[in-house]
Amino acid sequence: MLEARQHRFLIIADGEFGPLKSKTANSCIRYFPERIVAVVDRAQAGRTVQDVLGFGGGIPVVDDFERGLALGATAVLIGIAPTGGQLPPEWRGWLKTAITRGLEIWSGLHTFIGDDPELGPLARARGVRVLDARKPLPIWRSRTAGRRKCPPTSS
Repeated sequence: MLEARQHRFLIIADGEFGPLKSKTANSCIRYFPERIVAVVDRAQAGRTVQDVLGFGGGIPVVDDFERGLALGATAVLIGIAPTGGQLPPEWRGWLKTAITRGLEIWSGLHTFIGDDPELGPLARARGVRVLDARKPLPIWRSRTAGRRKCPPTSS
C-alpha cells in the first residue's frame, strides 16, 4: 500500500496573517503544526505563530520566501485569499521558484494556479503537482445515467 507523502509546508499569508484574516493558514497550523516550517508575512516577521495567533507554538513568521524554503519546506500552501482575489505579482515569482525547485503547490484560491498560463505549464513540465482545492471534480456519467430505472406511472 502506498503511503501519502507527509509534506512540510511553507505557508504564504503575506500581509494578512492574523487570528481573523487567515482562515486556511490558521486551520492548518491548528490541526497539523508539526508539518508547518514557517509562515511568510512581512508584516509579522520576527514573531512566532504563537505570538500572532495564540496557538501553534514556535513556528517562525519570516519576511523572506527563500528563508522559509530553506527551513525544509517540501510544499507551499497559499494560506489566505489576497485582496482582489488575484495572485500578486510577487507571489507569482515565489510560486515559480517553488515549482522550479520541485515543491508542490496547494491553493484554495478561486484563481486556479494549475490553469495559470505561466505557472501551469511550468509545473507540468517539471512534473510538479498543483492542488487547486476549489477546482470542481469531473463528474463521470455511467452508461445508465439519464435512463429511468422504473417505468413512468399512469394517472
